[in-house]
Amino acid sequence: MKVAIAGGGISGLACAYYLQRAGIDATVFDPAPGGLIGTTTVEGCVLETGPESWLAAKPEAEALIREIGLGEQIMESNEARRRTYVLRHGSFETLPEGLQLVVPTKIRPVLETRLFSWSTKFRMGLEVLRSPKLMADRSVTAFINDHFGTEAVDYLAEPLLAGVYGGSPDELSAASVLPKFVEYEQRFGSVVVGALRDRKPAPRSGGARPGIFKTMRHGMGTVIDNLRARVNIVTAPVEALAPGDTAQELWRIYVAGEWQGFDSIVLACGANHAAPLVAPVEERTGQLLGSIPHTGSAVWTMAYRREDVPHALDAFGFLVPRGERGAIMACTWVNTKWEGRIPDDKAVLRCFSTNVEVTREEVERDLARLMNVTAEPLFALPYRWPGSMPQYTVGHTARIAELDARVARIPGLHLAGNAYHGVGIPDCIRSARAAATAIARAAVSAQAGANV
Repeated sequence: MKVAIAGGGISGLACAYYLQRAGIDATVFDPAPGGLIGTTTVEGCVLETGPESWLAAKPEAEALIREIGLGEQIMESNEARRRTYVLRHGSFETLPEGLQLVVPTKIRPVLETRLFSWSTKFRMGLEVLRSPKLMADRSVTAFINDHFGTEAVDYLAEPLLAGVYGGSPDELSAASVLPKFVEYEQRFGSVVVGALRDRKPAPRSGGARPGIFKTMRHGMGTVIDNLRARVNIVTAPVEALAPGDTAQELWRIYVAGEWQGFDSIVLACGANHAAPLVAPVEERTGQLLGSIPHTGSAVWTMAYRREDVPHALDAFGFLVPRGERGAIMACTWVNTKWEGRIPDDKAVLRCFSTNVEVTREEVERDLARLMNVTAEPLFALPYRWPGSMPQYTVGHTARIAELDARVARIPGLHLAGNAYHGVGIPDCIRSARAAATAIARAAVSAQAGANV
């Protein structure tokens, strides 16, 4: 069996790895394999070009990394110094401890925080009295406002989710972005009650709390480099695809000026790129893929002499709500979040924006406004990723259910990536493994049929 994989990001590379491990011939087609994930080292600083970590609670990334022999390089975020600031009225206020994403689970930190008014704190307390209800999919804004009020939308949900999805909570689907909390609403009425019931026990006295983020000691690029060395890659894009004309050749793809035949194809190139490939073959499937909006992002990595950054780097970084946002929507203080990445005499500020074209001057003005950083940086590196962030807008769950059903009826066609069932690195790897597993099962069935 021969499999073509369109797209060489973490999804495509992982899918190729799983297929080759199963003894199936797989080839990745991508003009720049690796996708957003990459690592560079400048003046002793280990820097990421795209995603810097994964959520430790999702096991798929760590399982793959250990399987390819890189387990000893996994490191956790610096939990001893875990703290995140949110800008409110021009000042940094600490996110209260005990948050499960957007849901408070500890009373004292909520009472003490200056992030919310007393009316919002009172409303958060009354939320535990809600009765179960079943509601149609609605926006994150509507969901959070219903449970906790507008301040929780503006200073909690919006800045937290903007960094993950690059979109507005006014449009993001609560059922797709906050599925666990929608389930709590249905079961308990109160999402706080649900979060408390499902909360894992705290570590025993004296034990360090586990890191919520994990990464690679020498950068996320080490995972990509390892996978690229293991799989077959053609550095050219899939320009078109068409049904094959024999039972042994279900698909044909047009690459580098010629048509090639394959038994199966995995589209791991993003829904926005998969849509025009699929539409000529199956119009409705192409429409569904094209209906998933995408936004872009930019990362400016700014390095300074430590003495030129007057603000204490005493947190993982800060978030800027849309009401107070300029160029920067979030900033990671790399020195604090990841031990051993940055020399002691330097400070690295990793600045995020949903404006793909944001300029260095705009970022520097924001750093001066927010952190009083006015010195010339030692270096400034821009990474721009247009069309890289799928938007799980209201109705996403229903659209993906129809998409999955239609793709399942098209022999030899599979999807993988961040546009369908989760945007994180573990989600991408899970989708890649699911596609590889489906293909391997089909190969076993075909072989069994041939032997009858």
